[in-house]
Amino acid sequence: MFSKKKIAYFSFFIPLITTITIILMLILNTQKNIQENIMIANDETNIKTELRFISSWGGVDPYADTLSFILNKFQEENKDIMVVNESLFGDDFLIKLQTDFASGNSPDVFGLFPGSVRDILIKNNKVAELTDVLKSDRKWYEGFYPNMWKYVMWNGKIYGLPFETIVECLFVNKDIFEKYHLKVPQNFTQLKDVSKKLRAKGIIPIAFNAQPEGTYIYQNLVVAIGTKQEVENPLKGHKISPSYIKALDYLKELYKIGAFPDNYYTLTSKQRNDLFLSKKAAMIVQGSWFIPKCDPKTVDIYFFPQVISGGKRQLIYGLGGGTFYMSASCWKDPKKRDAAIRLLKYLTSEKTARIFVERTGLIPNVKITNPPKITNPLRAKAEGLIKDAEVLVSPPDHFIDRTIWDEVVTKNIPYVLNDKITPEQFWAKAILAWEENMKKLGE
Repeated sequence: MFSKKKIAYFSFFIPLITTITIILMLILNTQKNIQENIMIANDETNIKTELRFISSWGGVDPYADTLSFILNKFQEENKDIMVVNESLFGDDFLIKLQTDFASGNSPDVFGLFPGSVRDILIKNNKVAELTDVLKSDRKWYEGFYPNMWKYVMWNGKIYGLPFETIVECLFVNKDIFEKYHLKVPQNFTQLKDVSKKLRAKGIIPIAFNAQPEGTYIYQNLVVAIGTKQEVENPLKGHKISPSYIKALDYLKELYKIGAFPDNYYTLTSKQRNDLFLSKKAAMIVQGSWFIPKCDPKTVDIYFFPQVISGGKRQLIYGLGGGTFYMSASCWKDPKKRDAAIRLLKYLTSEKTARIFVERTGLIPNVKITNPPKITNPLRAKAEGLIKDAEVLVSPPDHFIDRTIWDEVVTKNIPYVLNDKITPEQFWAKAILAWEENMKKLGE
């Protein structure tokens, strides 16, 4: 039996112990909540803004490694941003880019050459307008050479950043020409003559394929035949400019004498390039971005041969895939917009331009103080071609609906070469598809 004193003792201390226990539990729980809140705050601080980036500088592209290097450097200097590089090489790039935009999965920042695909994206309000952002940072805006702004403007507003300048020309394996004592062709007659001699020696004269990149030779024929006005304004009424039709006749002449690989219609763009790089083909029509792939000891570059006697020396010249944009969806997200602007400034900075010039020979449209010495003679010669050209013309595929160029123009060239359709029928088919596509887009 408990005594009355003991009962009174326990009656006093039990509530006290209970109270103290409750207080301790409250203190511990409060500390736990504080620790959890600190952890959550730290996690939020460590969350990175993710930017999806895509360009044609992926895979085996000559600029792919340098782009990866630049993006890694950007992330090192911007710890709060993560760039997901989805760049692809060749024809796959454009398919993915268009699919992403069509499916509502648009990239945040992307590289794209001027042309119909870019124009449609701007018309459909898929691309952010950058005029005010650029002009509010005078150093950034004035860091570009002004003659290229016109290629990235729409209705007087700036949408893209013109970082990379390109030219297209004739690449020649000069060691093959020296071996067989051949002269580099200066006109179309000489091009046919040297092609016949090379074919007789078992050498493929010109690396060519039925893919969009393979059409560079066709585009150069168009430019060599037509005036700048004709080339850059190809469609009048329901008819294509005559130079686009005549160029197919010249292309067919080359095909008939065996100037192209026998299996040209099955070759990928990489296989076409490899024919030239492995010395199985003597010539290829390519762009200045191809220079890093070539050995300047055995390769040289020239103007594409003249086709019209007495014609002016014309050169395909413009902006390449290193023309950068921000998507409209990215712009609408303030956090992503800030990150994307930082990325665009980095991609088009003098520092980045210098790295690309030193590592790849890229021709930048960004001013570089004390430019690095160009060690690759092909790169220096490309600039010489620009200076020596009498007329600079933008690539023809910039003025034709790009979907039509890839799906109709490119794929139907073999039918012209094999006399299945005439050049006139070829372009009638392309124009019909083009006009139907414009109706779908509501243009």
